[in-house]
Amino acid sequence: MASESDHFDLQRLNDLLNACYDESEIICLDNYVHAYDEISKLLRLMGAVFGFVNSDVVEKIGILRDYRKSDIGDHFKTIQSMIKYEVETNTTNNKKKASGCRTLLRLHRALEFISDFLIAVKDSDEHAKLSSVCSKSYYRTLSKHHPWIIRKGVDVAVYTIPSRKHFMEKLKMHDVKETERVLGETGALGMQIFNVVENLYKENKLLDLP
Repeated sequence: MASESDHFDLQRLNDLLNACYDESEIICLDNYVHAYDEISKLLRLMGAVFGFVNSDVVEKIGILRDYRKSDIGDHFKTIQSMIKYEVETNTTNNKKKASGCRTLLRLHRALEFISDFLIAVKDSDEHAKLSSVCSKSYYRTLSKHHPWIIRKGVDVAVYTIPSRKHFMEKLKMHDVKETERVLGETGALGMQIFNVVENLYKENKLLDLP
């Protein structure tokens, strides 16, 4: 039986995104990774359709936590310090072990999708088909990083996503207007963080890491 800690907590995701980002735009890697624990639960809540994305997220969370626990962990306190260290040591495209930059890039791409999706759910009509909402978010974001065969698989599997009403009930926040407010706020926060990281990767020519 799933424990309460296995349930996605929208407010907790909001709090964790707030905790890893401030006006200085320095992003705490620990809090960023903690936020992905909640994002992983959200992906599970959406059903099997994004199981392959969630498997990748769980793997990447583990790699980054291992870096933080390693003897070079101090260089991985923030996303900015991680990029600086790996660029200076020429390890961003390490062939022997996935670099922190390459690992985080995969999470970064998923954050754009999740943030777009939360905003789209908030903005959608209560009778909207969540499968359509999710599909549009996917094609605006994550699909551009996936080969044709995966995109076609998502096209089919997206119809297993619960209805908007059922999805909102699963969030267990009871008040619909408050839930919609937090959905929008959390999505906007995620997009702010995505844009900061996107610019960091662009400045350091890391967006095309294999």
